[in-house]
Amino acid sequence: MTRTGIATTLALTLASGTALADDQANTAKLFADPGVRQMTLAAAQQSAVVMNEPCPSAQATVSTDVAVFQPLVFDAAGQLQTGIWRQQVTLAGCGVTHTLNVIGWKQAGQAIGMGALLPGGTHTDVLLQRDAIQQVDQLVKITPGATEEGCAREYVADTRFVDREIPLTPGPAPGGKSPPWREVWTLRTCTKQIEVPIRFIPDATGTTITAGPQKAVKVTTLAK
Repeated sequence: MTRTGIATTLALTLASGTALADDQANTAKLFADPGVRQMTLAAAQQSAVVMNEPCPSAQATVSTDVAVFQPLVFDAAGQLQTGIWRQQVTLAGCGVTHTLNVIGWKQAGQAIGMGALLPGGTHTDVLLQRDAIQQVDQLVKITPGATEEGCAREYVADTRFVDREIPLTPGPAPGGKSPPWREVWTLRTCTKQIEVPIRFIPDATGTTITAGPQKAVKVTTLAK
């Protein structure tokens, strides 16, 4: 599974309340732009769950709630120069509702780019998703009943945030940005659904990812 990594570190300095107001107005204008919304919808359609579970009658709604990963920087004319963000799209149809996550980015001198992240309520960014899916795949391969001979299809159909652990001492682990948290990722193959628990532990060097334990992996047969 390939995910686009953006390594550029951006800086945003707001010199005054007027500058802040201008940036808020520019941000609102950016995400109200029909072209940007169309790009967001198009990127959401590239999500593996949409491609593997097509529903032509599904209705898509772009959320107005945007999570900014790197500050959005605008020039004097209000044009976006740099930034990284995530926007959600709700896709409802055929008796199912999916939450689709789209990452958008803008680097200086380049056009806006967008891509599909994993669906659902995961709190992970694109890099954590890339690393976590490798562990999930390895665990699935050794879990009894989780693999299918002759089936080449496996995709993440959903992710669910479970909880954030309450540390013994207030605040995150030393050097970490937040306390550890847990999620459940749901994979689907040709005839099976596999639910894999994952624990994310931020620290000073990054985030440790632990998939499992194997006995907690839930494998069920999909209804025909």
